[in-house]
Amino acid sequence: LPLGKANIVREGGDVTLVCWGMMVPMGFESAKDLEKKGIDVEIIDLRSLCPLDLPAIIDSLKKTGKLLIVHEAPQTCGFGAEIAARIMEEAFEYL
Repeated sequence: LPLGKANIVREGGDVTLVCWGMMVPMGFESAKDLEKKGIDVEIIDLRSLCPLDLPAIIDSLKKTGKLLIVHEAPQTCGFGAEIAARIMEEAFEYL
């Protein structure tokens, strides 16, 4: 398990779902529900938060054009907010 290397656990083309830890199974459940509605979800399991594999997120975002961050932390000051800020700084043009 390489440190700082995210794992694409489900390929998809409509939306990128980024999650880690206990939220990965929830991501799969959500992807199954969305698949019934014709939405193809790509799931990225970050596996580690520091270092963050931002290139993996950006590569997926280039493909899907949409990003959903699923985490169990508070909205304010949670790590999901850090990911959103980094995407806004470095990959806004792909949204």
